[in-house]
Amino acid sequence: MIVAVALAGAVLFIAGGLAWTARLVHIGNLDALALAEKIGTPDPVSALDWPELHVRAVIPQPGEPSVVLLRVGWPAHPEREATLLVGLDSDDPRSLPLLSRWCAARASISPAARGDRELELRRRQSLERVRGRLIAEDTAPGLLAPLQRGTGSRPG
Repeated sequence: MIVAVALAGAVLFIAGGLAWTARLVHIGNLDALALAEKIGTPDPVSALDWPELHVRAVIPQPGEPSVVLLRVGWPAHPEREATLLVGLDSDDPRSLPLLSRWCAARASISPAARGDRELELRRRQSLERVRGRLIAEDTAPGLLAPLQRGTGSRPG
């Protein structure tokens, strides 16, 4: 009886370890795939083409928390910043708290364009995601630069 319980415990421990390893491999593959997609754009114009970004500020629109202004930066190039006006997925109430937490933690984020103006921000080494719609983007330097519709403007 004791041997059977010990054997069952060992099997559960091994199965848990294999499941955790599979999860880590899956997350690593997502990070590698995201990076491989970005290598094809040597001089990105849009922040969504950057291999990595940090959320520096999250400003929800008063009365409309599903529309947020995001100030983001490219850690490898501190001079590259962008302001994104994003309509968050209204079906996911966790989006705004996740963005705020990522901002506070200075988390590494993998941005991705998904179809016509759709975007996905995924925290690296995690499965946490925020989906939304890009309304406007400005990649010009300066926090008070006006927003421009479209894919962004190149820093001059």
